[in-house]
Amino acid sequence: MTALARVLALLGRQARWALPAGVFVGVVAPPLAELLRPLLTVAVVGTLTGALLRLDWSQMAEAARRPALPVLLAAWLLAASPLIVWALTGLAGVDDELRRVLVLQSAAPPIGSAAVFALILGLDGVGAVIGTVTTTLLLPLTLTPIVATLLPGSGLQVDLAAFFARVTIFVVLPFVLAGLLRRGLGAARLARHDELLGGLNVVLLVIFAIAVMDGVTDRLLRDPAFIALLLFVACAYAVVMHATGWLLFRRLGVATAYTCAVMSGNRNVGLMLVVTAGSAGEAFSLYTGIAQIPMYFAPLLLGPFLRRSRRTGA
Repeated sequence: MTALARVLALLGRQARWALPAGVFVGVVAPPLAELLRPLLTVAVVGTLTGALLRLDWSQMAEAARRPALPVLLAAWLLAASPLIVWALTGLAGVDDELRRVLVLQSAAPPIGSAAVFALILGLDGVGAVIGTVTTTLLLPLTLTPIVATLLPGSGLQVDLAAFFARVTIFVVLPFVLAGLLRRGLGAARLARHDELLGGLNVVLLVIFAIAVMDGVTDRLLRDPAFIALLLFVACAYAVVMHATGWLLFRRLGVATAYTCAVMSGNRNVGLMLVVTAGSAGEAFSLYTGIAQIPMYFAPLLLGPFLRRSRRTGA
């Protein structure tokens, strides 16, 4: 095994610690975050491609023929959760700007790397891919009525052309690339190098974590109180949504419940930023970076709860 292969294998085994480290580096090293920002698209495409190379496509095809769980998950993620968050933030008297941020986050599908997070935790990567793709493709049907009904007069614009361009790049392209690579390399060879692929996934996630922090440090120095507020909100949201996702699906077994928790707590706010064409406001733009922090800590923090659930079967 070469030195590079050993490093990748080590990163794959230590993924839960490597991801938070990437966020930390992005905050304390702004020049590096700025340098890596052009690689954001490559990192996102590469992450899902790498996950697809590690999964059994026959299992994905079989899961796709059982739509009940993806439909239930979509109803929760795209309809119920934004309605609940809208109602609770209204009752709590949350100001309009922050309320808009939380409703938009709640209306978003899971992050594209949800499958990688699931694999890091030893969960259902296939289910995470099916759930993420299903909810992402359904987003155009749900986002416009959500915005019109829950956020009237907010000035939000939904750019469906930008959405379909984004989906083509970040969902369709990884499937095409993974399919070509599987055909060229063979499933058996990929399976033998699963640990290396896991390490490569971690490298791409760390690149994304660093790059997405570009601009956050500057705003932190200028307005630490506002950044602290956004970070608190992002962390609280992640905790509540992970717990709610687990509770809603816990009767389906430990692996499914935690996979749904990962998808519930880690939403694709970056996609929402693009789809709303910048009309969501500066706070949401800044929150897109801040929200990555609890997301990248999620695999590390979920680990002890998952181990306990596996021991007790609950």
